[in-house]
Amino acid sequence: MILAVVGISAADNAAASAPTGIFLWYPDQAEPPSSEDCEALVSRVNPSREKAEAWFWGRVPQGTELEFYLFLSKDRMEPTFSAEGDYDTGELRLGSTVGDETAFDLIPDDHPTVAIRGSIIAPKSSPVLTVVLRDVPSVDAPADRVTYYCRFAEVETEA
Repeated sequence: MILAVVGISAADNAAASAPTGIFLWYPDQAEPPSSEDCEALVSRVNPSREKAEAWFWGRVPQGTELEFYLFLSKDRMEPTFSAEGDYDTGELRLGSTVGDETAFDLIPDDHPTVAIRGSIIAPKSSPVLTVVLRDVPSVDAPADRVTYYCRFAEVETEA
């Protein structure tokens, strides 16, 4: 009985400390962006919930540059650039949070028998959010995928 209570408490703690919301994809994926890089991107793109939702539903807003978003909730991960058959959209099972890093398992919608382990790294002092998917199946061999996003300030874009 005590173990069940502790387990529930730990799961609630992980969900409470994991970042959720909408995040802007950083286009230069060669290296992690700096805080200044993210701030410049946000200033140039002027992201909003409305634009993110338009991209999510496949409607490209007029007069916008190519921009992508990550919708992250306590139980779903959905990037707007995901292709059919990909491994980055699906059910999210949050694990423990240590420092700025939250572990998770992702059950891809198109591959429901596969569990992709990963982590979300989101320092509170930085606008940069990093998502790491580990051992993603590919033609050659499983590989890690690291994707960078930027936080942007708008009501209700980050919980």
